[in-house]
Amino acid sequence: MQNLKTDLMAIPINGMNVEYEVKEKDHGDLLVYDVFLKDRYLLTLSKEGEILFMNFDANESEKEIFKLAYLNQFIEKIKNLP
Repeated sequence: MQNLKTDLMAIPINGMNVEYEVKEKDHGDLLVYDVFLKDRYLLTLSKEGEILFMNFDANESEKEIFKLAYLNQFIEKIKNLP
C-alpha cells in the first residue's frame, strides 16, 4: 500500500460546510479514499464511488456523512478527482 495524497473536501451539511480529510491510497490493484473528520476515520470509498468500509462506531454527528444526500455529494467529488 502506498499513500498518494491528502485533500480536504467541504460538504454542505445542515447549512454549514463541514471539511473532511481524504487520504488517497494505492493498494496496487485499487485506489481507495479514506475519509476522516477531525482525525477520526469514518469510511473508505473506491474511485468508482463504492463504499468499502464504514465506521459504525463513529458518534452521531460524525455519521451525518452516511446519510444518502450527503454521501452522494461526497462520492461525486471523489469520482471527479484527477
